[in-house]
Amino acid sequence: MKNEKQLRELQKAMTVVNLTVLLYYSIICTATTFRLCAARGAYDFLYQVSLLPERPWEMPLRSLALFAALCGFMWRKNHHNLKKLSHRLAFCFAEMLLCLGVIASCHFYYSGVALMVLADLVHYIQHSKYRMCFMAVMMLCFAFGKQEILSPYLPSIPFFNYLDYYDQSVRGFFSGGESLLVSVNILLFVLFMVLLFTGQKEENIRIRTLNAQLNYTNRQLNDAYAQLKENAAQIQQMTAVQERNRLAREIHDTLGHTLTGIIMSADACQVIMDVAPDEAKKRIGIIGDTAREGLKDVRRSIKALRPDALEQHDLEGALSKLVENFCITTNVAVEYRQEAGSLSFAPDEEDAVYRIVQESMTNAVRHGGADTITVLLKRTEQRLTIRVTDNGKGCEIPTEGFGLSHMKERLKMLHGTLCFENRSDGERGFEVTAELPLRGK
Repeated sequence: MKNEKQLRELQKAMTVVNLTVLLYYSIICTATTFRLCAARGAYDFLYQVSLLPERPWEMPLRSLALFAALCGFMWRKNHHNLKKLSHRLAFCFAEMLLCLGVIASCHFYYSGVALMVLADLVHYIQHSKYRMCFMAVMMLCFAFGKQEILSPYLPSIPFFNYLDYYDQSVRGFFSGGESLLVSVNILLFVLFMVLLFTGQKEENIRIRTLNAQLNYTNRQLNDAYAQLKENAAQIQQMTAVQERNRLAREIHDTLGHTLTGIIMSADACQVIMDVAPDEAKKRIGIIGDTAREGLKDVRRSIKALRPDALEQHDLEGALSKLVENFCITTNVAVEYRQEAGSLSFAPDEEDAVYRIVQESMTNAVRHGGADTITVLLKRTEQRLTIRVTDNGKGCEIPTEGFGLSHMKERLKMLHGTLCFENRSDGERGFEVTAELPLRGK
């Protein structure tokens, strides 16, 4: 930003210097013409130059008008964001033509305007090939666009003829001022080019440094991502192993203990069946109770596993099958209303929905003695509502048993909520409402 500001200041300074030079030539030629006419020396002057000069006001008006147009065009070009390269090049060619017009309008007395235009074009065009072409053309204009070189081919009055009208001291003053202005313009141009290319070099170094840092950061990110994937795979594997070992231990302990008791009781029954049939019957009853307790323990151990219905069907099919089987096995009327649209969720969300519906219907029959149950699934944007209502006996003081606690834990892990109470519509029965924010797949 600082570099750009300095470049703009140098361009303004070059503009002021070139305007001063054009004013210098215009004033000298115009004032000298009027003085020659007033002093009646026009005949001698015409005899010396052998050419009729133009009207005194034409050169100042033409050169200053073209220079003003050039400056306005340069400002417009630099402040008009052109996207296409062809449009940018067209503007640059038009600027070059205006520059040639300014040089020609002052009879090729001064070509330093080409340096000002060259500085602007080099700064504006970044494409190296086009930049070199513009530099070559404008340097040719600066070097050969002078009256001393083109005088054999142009019908114009040399500037020194105007200076010859004055005495030596005045001529020396005017020539010194001219040389100073031309030198200042060249110096400003050199400073501009040095500052421009130095800034571009520093910018290139900065860009290369940033690219190197970006590449290094990308490599670090790729390494971190690879390490993260490896750690995630290891954690997943370790979690699966730990869960498998936990289930294996629980099932082993439960079944080992239960089956050991069953085997021992069965062996005892074989021994005493003939001698003590009543005792044998008693032991057979104990065996049945033990087996049922063991089955309950096994069911508790595997309750966290994904339901088989969800392995075989999608959530829509699994819920329909669940309701159908529940009606057959319990002889309870279940009204299933699915108003949530597509039930395509993430696996853990589908597990939670299935278990909540399953557990709510089971509780309604087991604890409430209901014979009619309504299951409603409703969706509002990314939030699913599950409401299970029954016509059971309800509960005077709703308490959180194992089933409700288990549902609450599932919902908590998914940032959901659970509400259970007697029916809010005043009818007899119980109502369970679960709300679950959906992530989707």
